Formats: sequence, structure tokens, C-alpha cells
Amino acid sequence: MILKKDVAGKTNDLRLLFCVVFAGLYMIVGCTMAEHTGDGLGTVKTEGGYISGIDQNGLSVYLGIPYAAPPTGDLRWRPPEAARSWEGVYKADKFGPSCPQAVSKDFGPEWYPGNMSEDCLTLNIWTPAANSNEKLPVMVFIYGGAYIRGSSALPLYNGTALARKGVVVVTFNYRVGVLGYMAHPQLSGESPDNTSGNYALLDQEAALRWVQRNIAAFGGDPERVTIFGESAGAANIVSQLAIPRSKGLYSQAIIESGGIWSNGPAILGYRTRADAEEYGRKFAESLGCSGPDALQKMRNMSAFDLVNSTPNVWNSTFWGFHNVAFKPTIDGWLIPEAPQEIFRKGRQNPVPLMIGSNADEGTLLAANTNMTAEAYWKFLQDSFGPGAIQMLARYPARNDTEVQYRMERIATDIDFALASRFIAGSMASLNQSTYLYKFTYVLPGQPNGAYHTGELYFVFRPSYWKADSTSSAVSDYVMDLWTRFAKTGNPNGGINVTWPQYSNEKDQYLDIGEAPVVKTGY
Repeated sequence: MILKKDVAGKTNDLRLLFCVVFAGLYMIVGCTMAEHTGDGLGTVKTEGGYISGIDQNGLSVYLGIPYAAPPTGDLRWRPPEAARSWEGVYKADKFGPSCPQAVSKDFGPEWYPGNMSEDCLTLNIWTPAANSNEKLPVMVFIYGGAYIRGSSALPLYNGTALARKGVVVVTFNYRVGVLGYMAHPQLSGESPDNTSGNYALLDQEAALRWVQRNIAAFGGDPERVTIFGESAGAANIVSQLAIPRSKGLYSQAIIESGGIWSNGPAILGYRTRADAEEYGRKFAESLGCSGPDALQKMRNMSAFDLVNSTPNVWNSTFWGFHNVAFKPTIDGWLIPEAPQEIFRKGRQNPVPLMIGSNADEGTLLAANTNMTAEAYWKFLQDSFGPGAIQMLARYPARNDTEVQYRMERIATDIDFALASRFIAGSMASLNQSTYLYKFTYVLPGQPNGAYHTGELYFVFRPSYWKADSTSSAVSDYVMDLWTRFAKTGNPNGGINVTWPQYSNEKDQYLDIGEAPVVKTGY
């Protein structure tokens, strides 16, 4: 009996000790795994460590998450390396700095990139998931900016409104301009793949790989990832579709105003490796960096001295705009050949696709043409070669005033509409889930029509946008189309018309105006 009593006493002591230890562990784990006051995910475990975010009325928001190591010092002009892990809980409550870029006086405050640093490879997540088991569709946005600017921190790209439609939204920074696209013979010489340039595309790949490895912890489904982007971001998606090693990193794509031609009047074309390396060599020489240590001299330079030494496309004429200084390189390794050739041969990634352009892309892009009728004819000859006569017949300009309008139409029709139609036709031959649109809605009082970037307000619906009732209704159905496509690969089901799959034979598309209308003849 005494022995039994002693055992019982010890057992009670052990139970008490267990309860104390368990309570302590519960408090630690509770603080680590669910440190929040709302209904969101709270603290999340990623491959780099624990991350806490912000509860935002039913959404969990995580900002400034490192997805790659800072591309600084010797890592400048190298493929991104894995992000370093951290101890404790990473507080993801503010955007990371934008990648270094020149700031133009011609752009309004909504396009200002804010704080900048080479330590800029971060991403942001908005998720409506209540737990990590939901497997919601994921939408990953790639920003535009003529390959020389852009930032995921811009208020326009806030993912709140889209996430409330039942998708996980991801935005991220990637290197732009000279830091993102410069090729150079010495860079190719030090590369194990004997290539250089395309660091922006490799950053995008790194972000998509991070999403594949980690998005499930945020309630996202890595098997339902839609990449979408606008302008240079859309053109980057065209590149990703053409890059063999990017297959499997996404399941669908949305291309908004992304021209691709590497010959002719391309706004955002490509350079051959030889041309890209020669351009990089001459750029380095213009900075006083030549000889066997030219690369090291450039790595020792300030990032801001580099970007501010780059020709400013925004202050150029439209003619100059066609000559973006740094752009993707057809290097034979990452991009095996010109993307339009890959699309012509049907070798791209055959995923479901939504693609389109705006009715008046050129009103902003050709706003400062300042070109005489004589210079216009030379532009057509340089851009279209033997086809210049046909182009002049289609876009005649008898005086300097007419040149402005004709350049606007060429930008709209050739750089964007024709490119979109070509890509849609090529993709449709591989995957029937291909949908072509034209955004034609004009905001009240807007003199530039359905201008370049205009549809972004209707896709993201930023909180600062004061839309009238008609514009709000258009935004409602645009967001429905985009998110339904992300969820199912089919944008239909919410609007009162059926958006037909695209084919070259029927050439049908959705006119996105005050009301959606199916039309023929893009």
C-alpha cells in the first residue's frame, strides 16, 4: 500500500510536470505558428524560416519575402542564388525595396518606385486561405516597364481586390535595365553556360520556383499557377513560354499587351547574343570600363551610376523607343532561338492562354513622336524593308500632323494587335483553351482612349482608384474573367456571353467594352 501510494504520488508529480511542460510548449508553438488576431493564416513556415504577415479583414498579407540572395557585389550580373535562411520569425509587413532604375520626370507619382536597392529580390503574397490545406489557385504577376523599370510595390499592383475573388496573388521584384539584361563578352566568359544577359528572366524563374516549393503553406495550389503580366511583363511571359526549362513552373498564362517581334518595328524585341555582347561592351567603354578588368570595374561601380548612365527611353521619340537599350538576349542556352520562331514551329509551352491588347496602345507610347513626314518614310524603310511601300499605303502621312496619328496606329496595330493575334493562333494550334481579347473601354473624359496600361486598373482595382459606376461594373466582369480563368482555365461562366476559344479560321475575340461582345476580325 505504501509502495502504491508512493507510486501514485510520483505519478501525480509527473503529470503535473507534463502539464507545465506541455503548456509551455503550447505557448511557444502557439506564438510561432499562429501569431495573429484575425482569421488569416498567421505565422507560416517556409523553406527559409518562419514568416509573420498582416491580417487584412479576412486576408493574410506577406510583404517583402526574400526569394533569392541579394545580387550584389560579385553576384551582380550572375544568375540568382538561393535566399539565406533566418532565425526566429521574419516580419513580412512591408514591401522590399525596388530594384535600381532610372526615374523619369515624365511619369506621375503612381509609377514612382520608391526606395531602391540592389538587395531587391523579394516577393509579396495576398491569400484568402484560412489554412494551408485549401489549395487555392495562384496568380503570379510580372510587372512591365520597357525592361528598364517597374516595382511590385506600386499601389496599382496591390493584390487585395483580386485575392478577395478567391485566389492567392503573388507579385515580385526582378532586376531591370542594365542590371537585369546586360550581356558582355567577359560575363559570357566567366559563365559555366557560356552566356550572359537575361538575369531578369532568371529572377522570374527563381520566383516561380520559390512559389512551387512554398505556396502550399499559404493555402495555394502549386499545380494551378497562372502567370500574368502587362507590357514588358507580358513580353517576359512570352519569353517564359519559349524557354524550355520554365515548363512546369506554371500551368496557365495571361498576356496583356505584350509585343514580341525581334525584327521589324518591335518596341520590346530581342537581341542576338553577338549584338547584345557588343552593345554591352560599348556601354562599358562609355563608362571608362575596358580591358581585361572591365567587368570588375563595372562591379565596383554604384548601381545607380550604372542605371543613370543608360539611355533614357522615356525621353526619346517613338523612333528611339524602339531601341530599348537592354532587353532579352537570344543566347542559345536560356532562349534557344527567336521566340517568334519557336511559336511558328509550335515548340512553346502549350498551356491555356488568355491574351489581348488595348484599342489605343499607341496614344501614350507614340505621344512624343516629333517626326517629319520625311523622317516617317525613313522609319518605315528601316523598320519594314521591302514592305515599307505597303505600310505607307496602309498608313499614309502627307504632313507632320498626320505622322503622329499614323505612328500611334502602327504601334497599336503591329506591335500589339498583330503580335497578340499571332501568339493566340500559334497557341490555339497546341491547346484549344486559348482566348483572345481586345480592351476597348474608355474611361469618361480620357483623351487617350483605351490606352497602354489602362486595363490594369480594371484587373487590380486599386483602392485609390475612384471609378464611376459604369467603370466599376466593367472592372467587376474583368476581374471575374481573369480569376475564373485562373481557377479553371476557362474565363466563361460569369458574363452573359460565351467567349469562344480562339482559332485562326474564325478569328473571334472578346471585345471588352462597357459590355462584353464577341466580335470577328481582330
